[in-house]
Amino acid sequence: MAFKFALLFGLVAFASACSQAPGTTTTTVTTTVTTVSADEGDEGILSSHDRSVIRKTWDQAKKDSDVAPQVLYRFVTAHPEYQKMFSKFASVPQNELMGNGNFLAQAYTILAGLNVVVQSLSSQELLASQLNSLGGAHQARGATPIMFEQFGEILTGVLAEELGSAFNAEAQSAWKSGLAALVAGISKTLKKPEDLVDPQTKLSGHMIGDVQRSWENIRGGRNAMVSDIFIKLFKETPRIQKFFAKFATVAADALPGNADYEKQVALVADRVDTIISALDDKLQLLGNINYMRYTHTARSIPRGAWDDFGRLLVQSLAAKGVSSDDLDSWKSVLSVLVNGISPKN
Repeated sequence: MAFKFALLFGLVAFASACSQAPGTTTTTVTTTVTTVSADEGDEGILSSHDRSVIRKTWDQAKKDSDVAPQVLYRFVTAHPEYQKMFSKFASVPQNELMGNGNFLAQAYTILAGLNVVVQSLSSQELLASQLNSLGGAHQARGATPIMFEQFGEILTGVLAEELGSAFNAEAQSAWKSGLAALVAGISKTLKKPEDLVDPQTKLSGHMIGDVQRSWENIRGGRNAMVSDIFIKLFKETPRIQKFFAKFATVAADALPGNADYEKQVALVADRVDTIISALDDKLQLLGNINYMRYTHTARSIPRGAWDDFGRLLVQSLAAKGVSSDDLDSWKSVLSVLVNGISPKN
């Protein structure tokens, strides 16, 4: 248990630096911690034996003042994208980090948190509460479980180098158990990578996967589905049919079989298929949206027509058995497409 709080406090310090804006002042809050020399009892997720092993190896490792900078340095050099989360040394060249005051200050802040809490014991209930708070605080920042896993891997790698034979199989097992418990606790409130929304497309990998998977099951009948949508749309709002000059005066019920109408249906169905297939290729997706906006602007098709087409498409998908979760993803994707093709004024 002591170990898990150590990592928790270390990562809290790590997190605070990520979110701190340039030029702000860090306020240190001092709390009273009751420490014990023994680690008896099996309260908590880790066994008393594992806690004892972790404490012993940590006491040995912390004697080397280079441990903390090495852990943080290897973390940001192995994953350069994470350095940008530390505002005070986000733009410092990596070969200058080990001599940068802000970098070293953050490294030793993590060390201090680890050192204090490794010597402390607390309850499983308190640990769960703290992990929930930590995960919740990082959810909005886009942190993922793998980020914490990577930090733990680097930490244990540095410990193995520093301790040599003292970091034996028993120690490795204890630290592995502790890290797994930490990541599991935080992950309950963290988003997975596939749930993170791309800031440019506003879509997540999860949404894209839902849409592409469900579309694959019905794309073979896409022409018939688009035709049904068009006929419903024209009956609901007859003026929309007027935008299609080649069959503007044909009665809605007589449209199936009309050569010009069938050609338009096939064109739209194939365009939908192309856009959905490219959802996971951001450049191609944005290119498709821009093309649609460019080619339809001159026709002055109102935004309401796009909204109605999307609504009827969702209804058709539901009728074909697409799940409610997948439909939610479809709604998000269609919203992005409509906003891109026909932006709100």
